[in-house]
Amino acid sequence: MQNLPGITGQDWLIRASPRMARPDAAACPTHQRTTMRPLLVAEPPVPSHPTPREEFPFGPLFTALDLWEHDGWSVERIREELRNTRGPFRGWGAPVHPAHLAWTAHALERYVTARTREQAAAVEAGLSPTVPVKQPWTWRTERTDIPDPRGARQYEHTLWGRMYASTDGTVRDLWLPSMGRAKTERPDAELAAVAQVMAYGAPTPRRKARAIPPATGTDGTRPPGLIRVFDVGCADGSVERLLHEGPVEAKQRFTDHAVPAFRAAAAGTGTQPGESCVGCKATAGCTDLKRTPRLWEGRPPALARKRRSVSAWDLRLHAECPAQYHLVRRLHLNDLSTEDQGAQRGRAVDKWLDEQHAERPVQGCRDRKIPDLVEIRARTGLDDVSAREAAGMLAEHRLLCPLNGLDAGEQVLVQHRVTAYVPELDVVVLAKPDLVYTHRGRWIWHETKTSGRPLWERQSLLRTYPQLALGVLLFHAGALGDSPRRSWVELEHLREGHGESRLEPVDPGRAENVDEARSVIADLAQPLLDDTAYEPRTGRHCHGCQARTWCRPGTAYVTDHPRPEGPDAQTPPRGDIPAHD
Repeated sequence: MQNLPGITGQDWLIRASPRMARPDAAACPTHQRTTMRPLLVAEPPVPSHPTPREEFPFGPLFTALDLWEHDGWSVERIREELRNTRGPFRGWGAPVHPAHLAWTAHALERYVTARTREQAAAVEAGLSPTVPVKQPWTWRTERTDIPDPRGARQYEHTLWGRMYASTDGTVRDLWLPSMGRAKTERPDAELAAVAQVMAYGAPTPRRKARAIPPATGTDGTRPPGLIRVFDVGCADGSVERLLHEGPVEAKQRFTDHAVPAFRAAAAGTGTQPGESCVGCKATAGCTDLKRTPRLWEGRPPALARKRRSVSAWDLRLHAECPAQYHLVRRLHLNDLSTEDQGAQRGRAVDKWLDEQHAERPVQGCRDRKIPDLVEIRARTGLDDVSAREAAGMLAEHRLLCPLNGLDAGEQVLVQHRVTAYVPELDVVVLAKPDLVYTHRGRWIWHETKTSGRPLWERQSLLRTYPQLALGVLLFHAGALGDSPRRSWVELEHLREGHGESRLEPVDPGRAENVDEARSVIADLAQPLLDDTAYEPRTGRHCHGCQARTWCRPGTAYVTDHPRPEGPDAQTPPRGDIPAHD
């Protein structure tokens, strides 16, 4: 491990959080392995830069809950403090966006109500009440002289969430907040990791990230008789009990589910470029992460920032409204509003196409049977009009499907992640085209978009759909295939109605297309990279924004500009580009 390029330090300590036990097909094994070893650091060192806005959604909420649970503040006093905050909340972290503060006040009330209600029910059921715990529980093994097969001499298992215990120590509770509704379940390995720390962990003072823990373990801690885990929805105050068991069951659960997951994560090999690259210590020495210097000729922002990712969806959302980009894309605020039928229709069509294109052996869609309206409504929940539109779009696709007539030996990749690194900007570029396939030695990047309107002829394809521009640049830089002149980018624009759909190609080997793509991405990326305030920019998109509940300008706009009726008046669907792109 110590000889891994771009990494230095000691690897005898393995620190594991329940999140590391969570299955994640997109996670990079090297990133997971190095993340679990906190004494390893990047070489050369990565400078630490402050963020202009708080990026941990629960940070202000946890500070507010500390005031309520540990300092005796009333909820109204905390709300007043949140209303008067300009910058960091109570001096902790980075400055908090005004809408983030408003969300925190909303979530605080929901959490307090839910917690008070649950405790009353527990007491009525004869259970001991639980009180807040200041120091989080940690379960640590004793340090040994001889390393195990993974090179570890000590393991430390941590926990996150709001922790509570009865005064006699017989009951321990953990409350895990979720951004929207309460989760009804979590992966078995993650819950098993949680249960072990709750049952056998001890209160532990917070230490610096790379501080060496004590040599002694925590096995001597008297376990409680009962551990309970709750998930609470910050948007609606819903509560789901995920776990209710004793320490014996917790230990068995840990052995059966968490141990195999942790062993796999701690010993994983190989790389998988993607979102993991943003926080990876091994980036400097990773040869599988494609370097694409000067991808769009961007300049570093005036304020140095920690590494971050950029996708076409990020660029479009920030151009539409910087506040929405920060609040929805980065913080994942969620007011539980329902997507409009246009967005749901688009997702239904995309899902059907992905399923058909992923079948092996490869088969085109020309002769496929289109699901009828009853099946579409049953599978998607669409209304009659949207289901009919979806069926029409699928019928149009049968003639345009790029897999029609494709030889069996060609490669077909559905929702394939393309990752590149722009070193002078310290930015990881993420893209996930709907389809990437080969045809007679040529790589083709295929995007499918559903719409109720025809293509707007007054604006080029690359400006209308920046993901096409990003595809041109990534092809040109060699991020996918070694010969951009033998590559192709194409848009399949699906509309209901015979002959209404189009297939539009873009040649990434033509200099004029590369120049335009560079201009398109630069015009979108530079404002995003330079932004430190994320101010609201109101418009029709406010009607579909999942953070509008806490955004004063957005709420005022929607009040003053009611959404017109009719399909042509719908805002661009949030699902126009997949959330993971």
